[in-house]
Amino acid sequence: MEVGGESSAVRPAGGDSSSCSGTHSSTYTPGASPVSSSCGFHPPGASELDEEARAKKLGHVRGLLEEFCSHAGANVEALIERWLSEMDAAWVHLAGHDSRQLPQLTRSWILALRDIKDSIFAYIDGLCGEDDSTSHSQPALSEFSRFVESTILKMLPFVDVIVALNNTVASSGSEHIVAAAAETQTKLQALIQVRDALSTASEEIQFWPHSSLYYQESTRMVDDMSDLLSSQLGKLDKAIWDTVDEIRNGIMDASRAAAACLSPDIHELTRSVISCIKLLDTNYVLLSRIAYEAARHGTFVPEIKNKAPLTSLIIEMFSCLEGKLVAMLQSFQHDSLGFLFLINNSHFVWQQLHPMFDLEFPMAVLNRRIADYIQSYLQVSWGPVLSCLYNDPRPLRLGRYRFGFEFQKVHTTQRLWKVPDPELRARLRKAIAKKITSGYAKFLEDNRATTTPRVTPQELDEMVQEIFEG
Repeated sequence: MEVGGESSAVRPAGGDSSSCSGTHSSTYTPGASPVSSSCGFHPPGASELDEEARAKKLGHVRGLLEEFCSHAGANVEALIERWLSEMDAAWVHLAGHDSRQLPQLTRSWILALRDIKDSIFAYIDGLCGEDDSTSHSQPALSEFSRFVESTILKMLPFVDVIVALNNTVASSGSEHIVAAAAETQTKLQALIQVRDALSTASEEIQFWPHSSLYYQESTRMVDDMSDLLSSQLGKLDKAIWDTVDEIRNGIMDASRAAAACLSPDIHELTRSVISCIKLLDTNYVLLSRIAYEAARHGTFVPEIKNKAPLTSLIIEMFSCLEGKLVAMLQSFQHDSLGFLFLINNSHFVWQQLHPMFDLEFPMAVLNRRIADYIQSYLQVSWGPVLSCLYNDPRPLRLGRYRFGFEFQKVHTTQRLWKVPDPELRARLRKAIAKKITSGYAKFLEDNRATTTPRVTPQELDEMVQEIFEG
């Protein structure tokens, strides 16, 4: 398990991934023979501890267990609180946390759950390696099972805490759509990480060794622990889908909201939607199964019927963003600045999303649209400059003067405009130079008998290389 990280599951190679069970797969089959009780057995995916660390952890949990067996009531509660405090997780059952603390709290919770897993395994593994006379002197496994169950029960309310935090965000309205979307994505990441940790713990429990002396008790403990953890997965699945749906609705609201743009730079809505899509894609296996269930139960109706529900959802988000960007064109005072805004944002979208194979066709269409936006930008921004050479009814000298004046005016303005991506900036400069420099060179060639150039095409080209630096 990667603590605090995103699911590393690989998406199926195409088609509907509804058959996937989650972010992890387990080879355990209910009703199969128990795992052999050989000393030193390590379950797949379990945290690797060296012998010294395992012995230290075993000694510590035995000491805690002896205290647990010799006390009752409030003292037991205090003992569990102390153990959680040692793992920096004494807060896990408390509500009222600031949502901005959620990433840190989630990481702390996952680390604590891993530590508890390691401690449980170290204890059972220790029993497997001892002879009967030594084992009889140890506290009964049933007492250990109660101790572990009490500890995990103290851990599980954190699931309710993050679900409650998510509901708080979901009811916040759409006044600050982008800020709310970023906060909701943080909650979604936390929910996915907690679910991933619980799923991993539940699956790894199935591989715990069974002491031959305590076979029935250890089997019962494995079943109880598995049921205790698995019971939370359905709750998390629902909370995850509710959060995904809230993000989707937020993007739909943003696509209807009016906004005025003054800068051609990457818009915060673009960054927010792309961040969300990449989060969905990174956790595709888990979220695809959840989206499939939502579609099966009618709580989500995909617009694209021949795609997996989650893929359809991602394309819907992309389409909403694209429509909103086009609508923003109307808010720019100058069309040339508006088209540069579309070029910047559309190229950023393509750059971030084109590696996703499910979006191969939409990205090809978007790439053609970017080329069209570039041609529209050249026409509205530099076309009038070039037309001074051919469409001015005054003498050629005045036409050249007008061309130079208009070129300088556009050049001075667009030096302050920003194209953040170096590759796109070079592509635009090349397109401008091709239109202006080649057009000017042809004009000079056609009128070389009557015209003495004040500036050369090469000098114009050098000036073009100065624009879009911001």
